[in-house]
Amino acid sequence: MQEVISAIDVGTTKVCALMAAVVHDSLGNLTLQVLGEGEAASRGIRRGVVFNVQEATAAIGEAVEKCEKNAGRHMLSSYVGIAGSHIGTLNSTGVSPVDRRLGVTTQDMQRALEGARAVALPQNKEVIHTIARQWTVDGQGEVQHPLGMNAYRLEVDAHIVTGSSTAVNNLVQCVNAHEVDVDGLVLEPLASNESVLRPEERRMGVSVVDIGGGTTDIAVFRDDGLCHTQILDMGGNHLTNDVAVALHTPFEAAEAIKLRYGNVIPERVAADEAVWAQVFGEKSERSFGRRYICEVLQARAEEMFTIIEEKLRESDQFDRLPAGVVLTGG
Repeated sequence: MQEVISAIDVGTTKVCALMAAVVHDSLGNLTLQVLGEGEAASRGIRRGVVFNVQEATAAIGEAVEKCEKNAGRHMLSSYVGIAGSHIGTLNSTGVSPVDRRLGVTTQDMQRALEGARAVALPQNKEVIHTIARQWTVDGQGEVQHPLGMNAYRLEVDAHIVTGSSTAVNNLVQCVNAHEVDVDGLVLEPLASNESVLRPEERRMGVSVVDIGGGTTDIAVFRDDGLCHTQILDMGGNHLTNDVAVALHTPFEAAEAIKLRYGNVIPERVAADEAVWAQVFGEKSERSFGRRYICEVLQARAEEMFTIIEEKLRESDQFDRLPAGVVLTGG
């Protein structure tokens, strides 16, 4: 039977569902052939977290239904993206003995990771990912692929990603309501990294910043391993809200204005260009200078990137990014 992989991205502004077939070519390489996709406006989700199970379930169902219709088949299980300010990270180490006659096996690596995973957590937290940053084989550090190496002792330096049990269970419940099993949860910046980063960037040192509607996800990679992650409670909706407040216009109208006329470099916009918008309490639309709107967006964008810089400096990663910062999202 054809192997199919599905994914569901539950965001603050939209829910996306995707189904792809795993294709083996004549050389034995694996590629993915997209079978169908579906998208729906997000409801019941705030800053990456479910706050209304019924509405979130309906939004996920709408996206899944569209995807199934395009693919011509049912979605039985799926990987589900997760984000939100409840996400936390810590670094841990784990150790496993090795039978020198056999060399390092996948079982040895798994035991070391399980040891790193055994950290004390608050009752309302659970581990989402245990990611190997680097391995140490008999005292030889910075090993990326220890499988098959002769050794007596294997040690792993791991990055542990944790999340709120309540947030995780609510998200899984919304997906399971459509008879879709959850194959696994995937931290959003990890998925973004697979899409937009090159291997040489991950080796040198790079940060991927994924700006969504309600959250901004930061992930830092160095020596081909994940060394820092952070989820910030800010995103595109903050830009929209600033426009809505400045123009005294409904949020939906402000979003449309942002998308059509928005720019974070006001100097690129003609000084006399006007934008018409519906204002609360007035029957007819009022005109505003487009440059004024762009100045509002510029101020918020500068604040957001200042915060991102501060968080990278606090994590002691800012000066370790020769490949810079890669932006994605939306």
